[in-house]
Amino acid sequence: MTACPSKALGAKAIYSFKLPRSLRSDPLTHCETCAAVRFELKVSKMFFSFFVTILAVVAYTEGFSHGAPESACRDLMPRHQDHKPQTSPPPYAITTSVRELKAGDSMRVTVEGKTPANLIRGIMLQARAGDDIVGLFKLDPNDSFSQLMNCGVLGDTITHKKHDNSQDKQTLTYTWTAPANLNDKIVVGATIALNKSTFWVDVKSAPVKIMP
Repeated sequence: MTACPSKALGAKAIYSFKLPRSLRSDPLTHCETCAAVRFELKVSKMFFSFFVTILAVVAYTEGFSHGAPESACRDLMPRHQDHKPQTSPPPYAITTSVRELKAGDSMRVTVEGKTPANLIRGIMLQARAGDDIVGLFKLDPNDSFSQLMNCGVLGDTITHKKHDNSQDKQTLTYTWTAPANLNDKIVVGATIALNKSTFWVDVKSAPVKIMP
């Protein structure tokens, strides 16, 4: 049974029994046409909302999905469209296991958010003597977050892998080995991203003296 309101204002709905469309040869009534159009519009809006939601999720995750680009090797600046680095003090710290190290030896490097809310979703980490990228990093075998990067030599830089929010970290730890012939002070520095639009550059450790 269907109801179709009359075009006249104030008129009561007229009810009538209709055969299924498959058993009828007459064209759609005005009421049936309007109902079909309304249904199609409703379905279209549902698909549009779903599509917009998917795009938003993709845009959000793209900022930390594949790691830093090679174009960031020198300035450690993420290529996140028009987003600028934060100017507030970084809520992250980089520490080393020693303050003096013999050339060719290794030390532990820890990157940590200062509170549980300060998660690491993206990172680009290097050790430098002046402007030179030096030494090599080694990953823990169970590290599913990080990957080695080549900014001159494979392993001289660390960045993140593609991951979802469940793999965000508050603390990351790596092993760094000094070059065998280095006699200088080094600083471990990083760009750390909380998300695509919120990131800090020039997060640094205290200097470490490398001795021959």
